[in-house]
Amino acid sequence: MQLTNPLYFLLSLFIALVILFYFFRKQYEERHVSSNMFWKEVLNEWQASPWLKKLQQNLIFWLQISALLLLMFALVRPFWFEDGLTGDHIVFIIDPSATMSAAAGKASRFEQAKEEMSRLAGKLQGQEVTIIEAGQKPIVLLNHETDKSRVSKAIDSLKLTYEHENIEKAVNLAESFSSDGSTSIHIFSDGVADDHLKNLGEDRYVEVHNFGGTLANLSITSFGVAAGEGKISGVAVIENQSDKAEKALFSVRGAEGKLFEQDVEISHKEPFIMTIPELPGSPFYEASIKVNDGYTVDNKVTAIYTDTNPKVYALGEQNPFMIKGFETIGVDLIQTDSKGRIDDNGILIVEAASLAGLPDKPLIVVNSGQEKQSLKEAPKGIEDPLLEYVHPGSIYFAAASNEMEGGLQTVLKSGDMPLIQKGIRNGKPLIVLNFSLADTDWPLQPGFPIFLYNSYQWLSSQTGFLGYFTPGEKKWLNVGSDSPEWEIYNDGDENIDSIDLKNESFTAPFHPGTYQAVADETISYFSVLLDEREKTTVTAPSFILNKQQVKNNGENKTPNDSLWFLFAGIALILIAAEWEVFRRGFRG
Repeated sequence: MQLTNPLYFLLSLFIALVILFYFFRKQYEERHVSSNMFWKEVLNEWQASPWLKKLQQNLIFWLQISALLLLMFALVRPFWFEDGLTGDHIVFIIDPSATMSAAAGKASRFEQAKEEMSRLAGKLQGQEVTIIEAGQKPIVLLNHETDKSRVSKAIDSLKLTYEHENIEKAVNLAESFSSDGSTSIHIFSDGVADDHLKNLGEDRYVEVHNFGGTLANLSITSFGVAAGEGKISGVAVIENQSDKAEKALFSVRGAEGKLFEQDVEISHKEPFIMTIPELPGSPFYEASIKVNDGYTVDNKVTAIYTDTNPKVYALGEQNPFMIKGFETIGVDLIQTDSKGRIDDNGILIVEAASLAGLPDKPLIVVNSGQEKQSLKEAPKGIEDPLLEYVHPGSIYFAAASNEMEGGLQTVLKSGDMPLIQKGIRNGKPLIVLNFSLADTDWPLQPGFPIFLYNSYQWLSSQTGFLGYFTPGEKKWLNVGSDSPEWEIYNDGDENIDSIDLKNESFTAPFHPGTYQAVADETISYFSVLLDEREKTTVTAPSFILNKQQVKNNGENKTPNDSLWFLFAGIALILIAAEWEVFRRGFRG
């Protein structure tokens, strides 16, 4: 321990003067003595040590001396050196990837990293701090900040993004903030090695804090479903990354709940292939393993079965041009008189005057309403996938039926009369033709089979599955103007987000899993997938690069003089106590 202002020890002279004042101060003590014989004995005892008696019996004196001593020590400001942070500019790089959620003792690796960051932030002595989140696209969360409270707040707000880390880009970004050799970089991750930092110069101090140890991790590396022989089957590949065989409970669930379950034992030597012989129909299939392996994010994988070439069913009598048009584009078309024979994933062509009573399937509805209006204006279309390469301006329409119901998007119209409309009904796609093929020359033009092909592709793609996303991925989705507001639910039916697709792009959740997007009565599913590189929990030891910079600059030791504040605080309490004693009249 050393002293900042040792000259203040001269104040001890004033303390000595205070003691002398008490020695020569007259002080009387009232005593009751029963007889002269006892009085002589008490007087002899008092005269033997009068100065000590004065000091022992004066509480105010001791409080004043103690306060003066503490104030003197506060003024000399004792200090000692402790390990500090190297550099005038400190850059913290945090790994937010999925493997940082793995268990490391009682907490996760990410929580341990945040605790270490907070501990280092407590050693700041006016240095500037920059915090970088090392995701696929590194983000600067704090830039050259000197306020310790803001640094602590930024550290506390850190969260996992589950995307694969990009340490190299984050380090390059940190280098761009470094103007000289006084910048030091601290990396908080679980598997950073020397080769991740090969582009750094030899004058840059870098300390890598790797967290976590070896885990007995089991991972579903792949899972898929396919149709064959009139049924849907699935295959999953499970990898055991531990050094011994492990048991787990394998299960598959769908939109209606659990579909398959089986206990498995997985060897550590080779991947385990799990075959599911038959699965019922479902919008999605989620395979999972139940095992206590300390890393649960890679224990679930979602697969979607979609028929990319669904059959087309013509219900009842249809215009021959419609049948011939679908045959021209190579679609498997089946004419039927029964709704019960239609495949669940099939597209239905039907003539109807109303949408009421029609099945909840992808539909092409030819409006057979009897109230028709003659058309005089040329048709005008909007930019839409249904009319791509069609050129509707040359088509002749003699008459059209009144639209069945509102809420559908008009793709082609003549004046104010809708000719072609599309939309979503009870979660299924729908195309309405408000004209009879007998009232137009369109089937005789080359654009008609192109329109049928576009319609087939659009109806096939509207399966209720939005697709696969990476954690936090942003993407514009064209869902039509009738349902722009979505509510996002996780697999626990918890509402986690609301999105207005008219004003913002779709942003996928960060946590991998299966989610529902609900718009009015429409439910669509999507899956957030874990990066394949995040399915192994590789760890590495912590290390320091260019440690000689600490020895050369001597910047790793910082003085700690916080003891003066404690001395001053105790002295203030003693002064307050001395005043209270004086007020009450207890003077010895």
